[in-house]
Amino acid sequence: MVRVDENITVAVDKTGDPIGFLWRNGSYLVADKPVRWFARREWWVEAARVQRGIGAGILEVEMWRLMAIEASAKCKNQYELLHFTIDNTWRLVRVYS
Repeated sequence: MVRVDENITVAVDKTGDPIGFLWRNGSYLVADKPVRWFARREWWVEAARVQRGIGAGILEVEMWRLMAIEASAKCKNQYELLHFTIDNTWRLVRVYS
């Protein structure tokens, strides 16, 4: 497992599931149905303080684990993506090869 923590561009289907992403000049296609869950944000790393009374959008993030194939490499690896739903940004956080 390699920790990455980089912004990526993600394409989603009509239900919001990731179907592909761009990372480091590579194009990756999701090979199997991705798995979604919610996790606590590492707010103590990201910000000095979380405002009292703010809801789940600040403390919880949407996580996705998926198998994807890089177009030129033809090998399938597992990836973990983090989705900030408030501003619709995505980060690649882990790669399992």
